[in-house]
Amino acid sequence: MNKTLLIGITAATATAMFGVAGPANAFTFGTNGISFDTDQELRFNFGSSNGAFKSTLKIFEVLQNGKVKAVDDGVLFTEVKPSDNGAQNGFRGTLGNAVEQVNTTFRFLANKVYTLGLVSTWNGDDAGAVYSTSSLNLKGTNSQRAVFGSTGGQEGQTFAGANTFLSGNPLTGSVAIAFEDIQFGNGDNDFNDFVVSAEAVPEPLTMGGLALGAAGLAAARRSRKRRTTEA
Repeated sequence: MNKTLLIGITAATATAMFGVAGPANAFTFGTNGISFDTDQELRFNFGSSNGAFKSTLKIFEVLQNGKVKAVDDGVLFTEVKPSDNGAQNGFRGTLGNAVEQVNTTFRFLANKVYTLGLVSTWNGDDAGAVYSTSSLNLKGTNSQRAVFGSTGGQEGQTFAGANTFLSGNPLTGSVAIAFEDIQFGNGDNDFNDFVVSAEAVPEPLTMGGLALGAAGLAAARRSRKRRTTEA
């Protein structure tokens, strides 16, 4: 077989077997909102929770009128109790103890605008919600309630660098997202009350790509066998 042709088939085979769909060309992922120009699936992983609130992390669609709407299968994590062992471990919550994962992945639809919302209760009473999109939080306060690319600061201490962690790129690797769960300006602003991470999920191979890969491998085997016989 012609060497150039063989190289071409080998490259096509590698692409078909290991290649994935390219990332979205344009996106927003941060305190200005979450949006992609093509459908994009992200995988979410839990880090930790801190504090006495019992919280649920959900995905909301941001409507044109600025209001938010909960989406189907948009619940990612929910706390079944405020922490693992209360004050014994500093009111820290971990996955499988205080926290349950409801959905592992979520597909963001093209050209829709989304936000992450942390909805909390305290001793059974509504403690309000904070959003990863700053403009959706209460006016007249420090409206930033999430950081992207950071797990926040020390418990009970103001995280001075919060305003420098405004966005991340989940298409190139895992992005940490950490929340301050107090919606008013008198919170401790440590931005470590609920910590997760997000990363892109590779698109599965198509049947056409698998067929191309099989054909390429078969052609390469035939070529090797022919060269062995001729030798």
